[in-house]
Amino acid sequence: MILAAVIGGRGSALSTIAALVLAPVAVLVVQELGARLAGRAFALASGALYVALPFLAIPFFVPPYRTTYVDEVIPALVGLRSPQWLALGVALAAVACFAPVRLLAAAGVMATVVALVVWGTAGLHGVRIGLHEGAYSVALAKWLPVAGVIGAARRSPWLALWLGGWLATAVLRAADSSFATGAFWRDLAPAMPAAAILAASLGLLVPRLRPAPARPSTDAP
Repeated sequence: MILAAVIGGRGSALSTIAALVLAPVAVLVVQELGARLAGRAFALASGALYVALPFLAIPFFVPPYRTTYVDEVIPALVGLRSPQWLALGVALAAVACFAPVRLLAAAGVMATVVALVVWGTAGLHGVRIGLHEGAYSVALAKWLPVAGVIGAARRSPWLALWLGGWLATAVLRAADSSFATGAFWRDLAPAMPAAAILAASLGLLVPRLRPAPARPSTDAP
């Protein structure tokens, strides 16, 4: 994210400074939240995905839309434009590192319910059309977050509800924004920490290997 801020040149000087300040803080709080969910190894994966996710998504888009994503979306996701949304995501992740998990789960569910009432689901139809025209797979975009929530729920159902509600609220809010101009993806900036942790949670769907049972001793007493 820091490298993108330096070479991107897609925002004002103040936005660039804010992005440079927020980037390491964002990685740290994402790692702390990842550690709370599934331990230190998972925390490192979450932090790495938080940094890489905006760039890993580039091949997901067809070439005509890819330019829009690179030029308009990535600068917003890393804070070069409207860094207050990046700051909001960092603040939400920081709160989630310490707040009681059941309270977080309730907040995630409540936020989703409020988003459904305020914004509804009509905008999702436009997002689906945009994905059909601008990306390689509608199903992948639809089911990867669901799989991530299921993976997170294997370690903490409460945190999974918080993460899923956080991302769902951002998607419902962003769904009314233009997909063609990249505004939909830009509006997901506050939920990037949740998206990164849910992406890392796909690895939690893999059953953990159990140690082999100890063999009975053959030594004579």
